Amino acid sequence: MIGEEIEVLYEVDSTNEFLKRNYKSFHDGAIVVAIKQTAGKGRMGRSWYSPEGGLWYSVLFKPKIHINLHVYTKIFSIAIVEVLRKLKIKAYIKWPNDIYYNGKKLCGILSEAVSVNDRVVAIIVGIGLNVNNDIPEELKDVAVSVKDILRKKVKITYLLDSINKHAWNILVNYRNETENITKLWKRYLVPKEGDILKVKADDEIVEGKVLKISDDILYVDVGGKVIGVQSIHQLVE
Repeated sequence: MIGEEIEVLYEVDSTNEFLKRNYKSFHDGAIVVAIKQTAGKGRMGRSWYSPEGGLWYSVLFKPKIHINLHVYTKIFSIAIVEVLRKLKIKAYIKWPNDIYYNGKKLCGILSEAVSVNDRVVAIIVGIGLNVNNDIPEELKDVAVSVKDILRKKVKITYLLDSINKHAWNILVNYRNETENITKLWKRYLVPKEGDILKVKADDEIVEGKVLKISDDILYVDVGGKVIGVQSIHQLVE
């Protein structure tokens, strides 16, 4: 199960970093929750604003069989979107691993592996969800919270428990059918294969059609030339 063992910290640099340092002290499925993080981070090392009022936590897995890191990210992105939709929040996954609502970022997910002698000994999935925290003025054009959407506060413990239970059910039901996890992930994914979008390529903005979506590359046909988009920051709204 996820969350049978739980550690709550008032303040930490990053729950992912904490578990990377201390994974030996925790069991499989343990979670570490922070009231606030001083050095929260996202994909490619970008900083993640995480004050009191948000849901900032990491889940530790000690897999006995190898499961690709991307699978864990997909499982939690699906779980978060489906839990939010039960609250009437029409969230979606913005490729590859962010949760958005109405064009604004609501949640980020960062999965990392700890290896010893080329063997993966721990998988850590970090979740940063804006819940009851206030979004700073300078970020209000790009970020949003659950409280802003519903116009009321939501119990963080409810979201924590619901997401973990749902993620566990997906993991148990589909761990040997990762292609079905990918199908679920693509159901909530934006953009979708066939969509027309604008991307930044070679210092210019070009328009193309999404041919194929993989875990970390979007293949886009731009006038007969296929380019690989590797960062969400190459996508133009």
